[in-house]
Formats: sequence, C-alpha cells, structure tokens
Amino acid sequence: MTSWVARRWPTLLAIPLVLISLYDLNDVRDLAFLLVLCPLAYLMPASFNRPGITWPAVLVGAFAVGPLRFLDLNPAYALLVASLVFVVIGTVRRAPGFGIQVVGAVLFAVLAVIAIEAGSRAVGGVLVAIGLLAHAGWDAYHHRVDRVVPRSYAEWCFVVDVILGVVAIVLIF
Repeated sequence: MTSWVARRWPTLLAIPLVLISLYDLNDVRDLAFLLVLCPLAYLMPASFNRPGITWPAVLVGAFAVGPLRFLDLNPAYALLVASLVFVVIGTVRRAPGFGIQVVGAVLFAVLAVIAIEAGSRAVGGVLVAIGLLAHAGWDAYHHRVDRVVPRSYAEWCFVVDVILGVVAIVLIF
C-alpha cells in the first residue's frame, strides 16, 4: 500500500485541487483558465528544454490565479500574456520540440477564449469540458513518451483534467 501511495502521489495531490476548484463554482466557464494554465506548464519547460522547471512554474501559476480571481479578473487573459512571453523565449532559443507545444497552447487558448466569451453558459461550458478532456489526452501522450514535462506532472494534470471535464459535463446538463 505504501509503495502505491508513493507512486500515485500526483493523483492524490490532484483530487483536493479538483475539490477546491469546484468550491462555489457558478459557471463552468470559470474553469476555462485551466485551458491556458495547463498548456503553459508544458510551454514553459519546452521553451527552455528543461522539464525540471514544470512544478515550480505550476506553483507560480496557481498562486497567481488566486489574487486575479479575488480582484474579479479572469486569470485566463493574464496567463495568455505569460504564454506569449514563453513563445518568444522558446522561439529565440530554438528549443527542440517546442513548435508542437506552441500549437497545443494556441489551440487550447483559442478554445478558452471562445468558451469565456460565449454568450451561452451551456455552450461555453461544453467547450471548457471538451478542452479539459482533450488536454487529458495531451497529458496521457506526454506521460507515455516521458518528454517535455515530468511524468508526475502529466499524471497530475491528467487527473485534474478528466475529473473536471466530466464534472463540467454533469453540471451543464
């Protein structure tokens, strides 16, 4: 049992985060920032070709989200600016394998913005759910190939994305 817990710590860490994310959630579109934050956690280490900076980047991003939400600002837009910074850094550094991370970050960011700006809560929520579940596939792939980010992050993010994606669908319907 102890070895299982030691190996599955990312999953066990993800579950409380999911519960915190769902606390007082009135609109599924409020989770759209994750469609920018999670890919940013791939983009940043890819821009430097250093997977080891993933977890510190996630912590910084997570702590940045709190004050933005407190000020009633959508963190997705601030995270988009951060993403642009790392696109420039990765482009200048010509980091290997960086291009696919940019493509993924852009696609998820576009989906996030469309979901946030959607006139309908249901349509926006469905787009967030689709984005989260699609990002879970991204996580599963990166966990399997063990590149760009540590496997622990890919597992953690997969659990967060799947649970929140499924819960988003349930809350919409």
